Amino acid sequence: MKKNLKSLLSLLLAAAMLLSMVACTQEPADPSDSGDPTGTTGGTEPSGTAQPTDPSQPTDPSQPTDPSQPETPDANYPEIPEGHNQLVIYWDYSGDLSTAAFWIWPQDGAGQGYPVEECDYGCRVIVNIPADVSRVGFIACYGCSATSGSSWIGGTKDVDADRFIDMTGERVVAYLKSGDANIYYSQDGGNSLDIVKEIKMAGIATFNTIKYTLAPRVRITSLDQIKVMEGDRQIEVTGLSSLNNEVTSGTITLAESLDLSKVYTVEIEGYGSVTALPTDIFDSDEFISNFTYDGDDLGPVINGNTTTFKVWAPTASKVVLNLFEKGDGVAAYEKVEMTKGERGVWEYTAECGHGTYYTYSVTTAVGTQEATDPYAKAAGVNGNRSMVVDLDSTDPEGWANDQVVTLDKYTDATIWEVHVRDFSNKIEASQYKGKYLAFTERGLTNSAGISVGVDYLLNLGITHIHLLPVYDFATVDESGSGDQFNWGYDPKNYNVPEGSYSTDPFNGEVRINEYKQMVQALHEVGLGVIMDVVYNHTYDGNSSFNKIVPYYYYRYDEKGANTSASGCGNDTASERYMYRKFMVDSVSYWAEEYNLDGFRFDLMGLHDVDTMQLIEQAVHAINPNAIIYGEAWNMAGSTTEATMATQPNIDKIQSTEGSAGAVSVFNDAIRDGLKGSVFEKTGQGYINGAFSANTSKVQFGINGGQGGVGIGWDVPGAAVINYMSAHDNNTLWDKLLLSNPDNTVEERLAMNRLGAAIVMISKGTPFWQAGEEMLRTKGGDENSYKSGDAVNNIDWEALVPGSDAYTMMEYYQGLLAIREAYGIFRSNSDDVTITFGNLSNGGMTVHFTDGQGNEALVVINPAASHVNHELTGEWTMLSDGSTAGTESMGTVSGSLRVEARSAVILVK
Repeated sequence: MKKNLKSLLSLLLAAAMLLSMVACTQEPADPSDSGDPTGTTGGTEPSGTAQPTDPSQPTDPSQPTDPSQPETPDANYPEIPEGHNQLVIYWDYSGDLSTAAFWIWPQDGAGQGYPVEECDYGCRVIVNIPADVSRVGFIACYGCSATSGSSWIGGTKDVDADRFIDMTGERVVAYLKSGDANIYYSQDGGNSLDIVKEIKMAGIATFNTIKYTLAPRVRITSLDQIKVMEGDRQIEVTGLSSLNNEVTSGTITLAESLDLSKVYTVEIEGYGSVTALPTDIFDSDEFISNFTYDGDDLGPVINGNTTTFKVWAPTASKVVLNLFEKGDGVAAYEKVEMTKGERGVWEYTAECGHGTYYTYSVTTAVGTQEATDPYAKAAGVNGNRSMVVDLDSTDPEGWANDQVVTLDKYTDATIWEVHVRDFSNKIEASQYKGKYLAFTERGLTNSAGISVGVDYLLNLGITHIHLLPVYDFATVDESGSGDQFNWGYDPKNYNVPEGSYSTDPFNGEVRINEYKQMVQALHEVGLGVIMDVVYNHTYDGNSSFNKIVPYYYYRYDEKGANTSASGCGNDTASERYMYRKFMVDSVSYWAEEYNLDGFRFDLMGLHDVDTMQLIEQAVHAINPNAIIYGEAWNMAGSTTEATMATQPNIDKIQSTEGSAGAVSVFNDAIRDGLKGSVFEKTGQGYINGAFSANTSKVQFGINGGQGGVGIGWDVPGAAVINYMSAHDNNTLWDKLLLSNPDNTVEERLAMNRLGAAIVMISKGTPFWQAGEEMLRTKGGDENSYKSGDAVNNIDWEALVPGSDAYTMMEYYQGLLAIREAYGIFRSNSDDVTITFGNLSNGGMTVHFTDGQGNEALVVINPAASHVNHELTGEWTMLSDGSTAGTESMGTVSGSLRVEARSAVILVK
């Protein structure tokens, strides 16, 4: 993600907790996705990255300009470009240098690979870093699949840890020892090495204790070696947990209570000093009882000709409200100091109303920073200024009569996942290409006269559209035009619609009105709207949340660095009361104000069960028909303080009485079981060659997420989202091309049909990436989060009668009709019994009974040759594996021939 932190803030953070704010624009699933790419399942956008040196530049044989920096074994460096500093890292690696590389991410950017060059020490890398970046993260790797570029370089980490270097001078030179996590400096060209002594972190843990972390370890023998200062005033230290022990961390006890709005510094003899910042204190009983706020009036509230602004900032010493006439460009016409009230809420009532833009300037221990309002419902262009909005004035005509889509149970839904720009950008007849309003258009066709857009969806037969993020995200310049593309998994203003999808991003009310028009138009034709929400991380670690209450809204490790289980550099803390409250308030707002039909939670496994239960209750109190689901992956390493909403724990969330369900989870078992692992491009699954090894995973999905051998989790009530493709990873058609290059097109088409049939007859909720049903391809780009229109947009012109794409679409259409007509495939209870049988060639039979005389039989043959199966009784055929629909294809009995790679659907 692109970021541009203030230089002052960067310096303050470098002097304090030195947080790593690696950027991200997508949830995990692909290791090429983040500043720190490990443990991810999605996509990140590199931006603001460090620049590699240019070997054509003249070298500078002089020593580093900063006298505190050491000499080096090589006396020449490239010239440092204007506006940059230079980082040089020496590594004593002696293996194959052609596959050795560094993955480096500046604090203000995402990761990039850099090859090493040989030198007397072993090897080195030289990177020019923008001058306003104060901290850089890196990983040294060998055996890399690539040594440069913005995708993860692969290989083996030299040390299984992220390491960070502070840019303290014009040229910073560091040394590494293979297999050693320490960073060294040298005064003699690497012959002797010294670990830099520094305090890594000083965090206020309670109102009279401060935790510290330093390196290298030290033995403190006297309290006199520690000073805690408030300005020029020294505070008495009464205790140290690590006294007389050689350690890297400890807890300082003070004689007096700390004021969180003041600035304190901690100095340890020989290790320098840092600012002590609030951290663990946020979890203390005293803080929680004194500063949590239950009010529903945060943000701006219009009262006639005045507006009352409220912001929660308990650690601030000063908050200034800045008022603007426009969302960009003009200076503030008024700046007023707000008044601090109870529980850390600052307030001011101004003579202004709808259309007024504003920001907050908040002074805390890290300095004064300007922030948007997390509770704002509208914003100016690019979301840089919040806006006061009269929401009633944004309602389109007839909005009061808008009705959500009825959904008795989650398993009645069929979900088509699409990006707003992808949906319409290649519809030549559309007046609103890439905009919300494209979903309001009817009667559009392609050059072959085939219905496209909304009419296509009605003909296809889905029930719900899942929209990739449509809140205000950071990586597209709303004031620009042309081929600007991003999936949008980089939240900036959670409660504001994205402006690039509106016809006028400069006036904050327009995007709200057009978003509502989109929902209204889809509801009018019976389609539900599901919103993709991303509360597990923000655009960067210094979001408006962090500017207003530093360190409250995020999780940190023992060294004070942001945790990054998301792969995005800044995991949020759903277990903290005020962020939990924000999440519940935010989702409730979208559900109520925009009449939404559901929510998909990005990396839901990073949220705790209690928060998701509160969200379930709040959403279903507003709309009992709403469907809630998410990525319940196990995101180990973020926190151990709460029970997380992972697949094994999802049964702890109960459904509100009268609702369509509780919370469902994406079923990666059937996803990978059907077509092969998303982490193995050429890996195969049940439908494309490896059926014996994946039978259990497929049966687990068919049975609604229960009874799988070796799966490790079960869910009640068929609370699974069954799927083969989503925006992450390769499209289904691309996966089949990569995994089965030697098969014919017709054989791959059969694999596709087989997988689709299995998903559609499975207990649970079918889900697929828009265009899967028309053989959508992205040319093998599995991480197309910013690859542009040519790669990402749906090719509606592929729909030509008789073409493979059109014929596949008709097959999906028939499967959807079968699922809709026969409730035995949509059960979410044990009233429908599923019995599996084996075929002689490794296939299976799936027998459905509901105890009321209704039966269905699906005979599945994944092998490369046909198989004969003896039937008991007479059955009506709805699909022979090539075509499908509710119209009978005749009755069959006795011996049934099932073609290669096909599923025959029979009913009684």
